[in-house]
Amino acid sequence: MLGTNMTGGNHEGAEPTRRDLAQAVALVDEAHALSYALVRVLASSPRDELSREDVDALCQLAYEVLNKLTKAHESFQAVDKSSDI
Repeated sequence: MLGTNMTGGNHEGAEPTRRDLAQAVALVDEAHALSYALVRVLASSPRDELSREDVDALCQLAYEVLNKLTKAHESFQAVDKSSDI
């Protein structure tokens, strides 16, 4: 009996929650890796050696981190809302 547990309860709503949670965890993992790379580059680069292109690339990386964290936050909110149902 697909979608039921041993006591007969239905778990059809659990699958989207697991999928949302897995997606959020993956986004947080990616954001963590990107932010680590950003910190390493900034920490190891003398300020006078960063070109305009370097600064633009680092800003793009920071923007990607922000987007991934925003998507992860939205996924966590979706999981939270679905657990209230």
